[in-house]
Amino acid sequence: CFARCGASRVTALPGGGSRLAVPHAVDGPKVTLGVAWFIGLLLALSVSPILLSVILVPVAGAAAYQTARAWERHQPVDPVVAAVVGAGLAASAAAGATGLGVACVVAGLGAGVYGYSTTGSSRVPPLRAAELLLLAGWPVGLAAGSLLALALDQPQAFVSLVLLVSAYEVGDFIVASGSANAYEGPIAALAALALVAVGLHLVLPHPFTTTTMPVFAALAGVCAVLGQVGASGILPTGTAFAPGLRRLDSYLLAAPLWLLLIR
Repeated sequence: CFARCGASRVTALPGGGSRLAVPHAVDGPKVTLGVAWFIGLLLALSVSPILLSVILVPVAGAAAYQTARAWERHQPVDPVVAAVVGAGLAASAAAGATGLGVACVVAGLGAGVYGYSTTGSSRVPPLRAAELLLLAGWPVGLAAGSLLALALDQPQAFVSLVLLVSAYEVGDFIVASGSANAYEGPIAALAALALVAVGLHLVLPHPFTTTTMPVFAALAGVCAVLGQVGASGILPTGTAFAPGLRRLDSYLLAAPLWLLLIR
């Protein structure tokens, strides 16, 4: 999680091109921002889980805004509306997983209304406009909201997920930022995650057991890999500037799945 934002070195996926490239920043205060993110999450949780919304809601809004801006050059979508969707979904998790689920449904309906409201003012068909709005705001809002809901319901599970994903991202950044291929980073990242998973298996934070902890750790690893690639798929090109999205990419699948399975 040590900040893949700012200027980037791109590790492309097999087959060449940058559509699903996963960029890794090599310039800027990458370590400082990453440490601040990691400490901020754990510190906010230690004070009160609801305080996490002060961190997660703005990040989700910024991620949605930046994603919409990246698409704006190709097919118009309102970045401000996208930011409202992303931040709104994240904030809805203050009411728990149920509140987040209701907000997801409302966001889908609202996106449909938004799409048809753009008829005549945009060259983008209504359904495509709605799709772009959801593409920009829904994944990041769901990821951030799932983290918040998980912290409210199972704080020890939240800490476990943050530790596992942070280990993954540190290993990935250290190796992938200097690698010429797409494989070394994820392999090193999964090795780092496995080390943390061993420690968690020894401690067994609530609500995990000796059986479920390895399963959830493996799930976090697979989802982190797919989340990074999926974030590139959300953007028009993998190298598009969207540091907010890259802050949440490893959680895009992991956080919702953990929340769903733990509940």
